[in-house]
Amino acid sequence: MSIYESYAPIYDAIGQGSFAEDLTRHILASMPAPRRALDLACGTGAAAIMLAEAGARVVGVDRSPDMLRIARARARDRSLPVRWVAADIRRLGSSPAARGSLRPASFDLITCLYDSLNYLGAHEDLAAVCAGAARLLRPGGRLVFDLNTTYEFDSWDDTDQVVFDSPDLLVYNRLSYDADQRMARGRIVWFVREIDRWWRGEELHEERTWDDGEVLAALDAAGLALAARRTPRWEPAPAEATRVVYDCVRV
Repeated sequence: MSIYESYAPIYDAIGQGSFAEDLTRHILASMPAPRRALDLACGTGAAAIMLAEAGARVVGVDRSPDMLRIARARARDRSLPVRWVAADIRRLGSSPAARGSLRPASFDLITCLYDSLNYLGAHEDLAAVCAGAARLLRPGGRLVFDLNTTYEFDSWDDTDQVVFDSPDLLVYNRLSYDADQRMARGRIVWFVREIDRWWRGEELHEERTWDDGEVLAALDAAGLALAARRTPRWEPAPAEATRVVYDCVRV
């Protein structure tokens, strides 16, 4: 079973898309309204739907059919014509489904939010995503993504963290971090009540640390320039920020 398969409806039910919505508001306020936008690792569509509501023609890409199923329903309920594509964001150029929707140099804005790029495990993965985004951006177009940093992962001390608690749903994470391997692990466990029974689910999510040097090297190789490092509140990111938003421009 892949991640975000059984967890997809839980993710949506507890409002985890609110982080992407808040960040998208900051992005939209910082630039002219984009005509075409692409949301990579779009999940259940939080950012993509906001971009569409702002008037952009939007494509949302995710490799989880379960997340996309929810995203499609949410867009349909709002009568928004978002194009949803099931594809791996590391291999957009080789995906037949993606190639039909993603023309080179055609997007004003590409987003990849809520620590999605921390899920890339191999050294070459970040460079592949940046190169794919650069190919799809028009000159002067922007790529915006966020990453958890080592200062965040250092706090993952193998304790249980309750993230949602209601009469019918309980979700908690057990977080840990291996600094030597630069790998963080979050075991997500949830209990859902249906009438008089409780059902249990569980997924293991793994994230890796990317430092500033690796990010800058991937951007440079792709022909992207870093415009700013920010916090999720769109303020300048301090050196010890737990999460950094990278605001980049295709040169």
